Amino acid sequence: MINNPPSLPSLGMARLFPHAHCLTDEEKQHLQEGADGKVHVSFNGIFTPPEEAAVYAEQHAKDKNNPLYFVVFPQADSAISELLVAGYQKFLENNFWGLTNSTQEAKDLMYSYGLTGLELYGHSRGTMTLGNMLNSFKQEGVHGIANENTTINLYGPAFNVLVAAGLLDYVSDGKQTIVGFDGNRYDFVSRIIGGNGYTYETIPAGSNWWKEWWRVVMNPISSHTCLGDAGYKCRYDYGSSHREQFPLSKSWSKK
Repeated sequence: MINNPPSLPSLGMARLFPHAHCLTDEEKQHLQEGADGKVHVSFNGIFTPPEEAAVYAEQHAKDKNNPLYFVVFPQADSAISELLVAGYQKFLENNFWGLTNSTQEAKDLMYSYGLTGLELYGHSRGTMTLGNMLNSFKQEGVHGIANENTTINLYGPAFNVLVAAGLLDYVSDGKQTIVGFDGNRYDFVSRIIGGNGYTYETIPAGSNWWKEWWRVVMNPISSHTCLGDAGYKCRYDYGSSHREQFPLSKSWSKK
């Protein structure tokens, strides 16, 4: 998160990127609801500058005409540092070792809007931000701050979807027991790091596991990025992804 607050940029109408601006503390207390009565906020992944975070906020939103907000997790000054930050979030981020500013922002949003209407979107490392936020509440014994009006959606998640659903169940006192999940079978971030199943498995003709893993690392068009309402090139190579609600029934076999 940007060091000097405010650090929550607003997209307003999602297509109007030039109108994005950093919110004041006062504005953060009065975020605009969408047509569904919820505040919509996105959390970005690793190696994602603010302009790309804005694209993902729109790409993952169900209704692009809603006011959309995103919390920027600033890029580190080197690739190694960026990976170290991701490693910290994966293995060490908790109430004892300390929360990142982005995770604290997520907690503040839950406190403010969890009962009135909140929809959170996380991609890649951003899902660890959301998962660690929920886990922090559980460590503190805090619950009853969310309900059926709180929705969490995870795209290419580096956090485990079923664990997230269990934590949301706790935080909401059982009023919200599922999370949205969108992930490709060949995305190693979701499958290996997150330990997740998958919702679809389309890849380019002639591709395979190893090619797809390489694309995730080196290519901006990959099974990890082509999730939600992605652009034409993504749809041509990977088809249309689809989000499902987890946990599913025991009959689901893609796990």
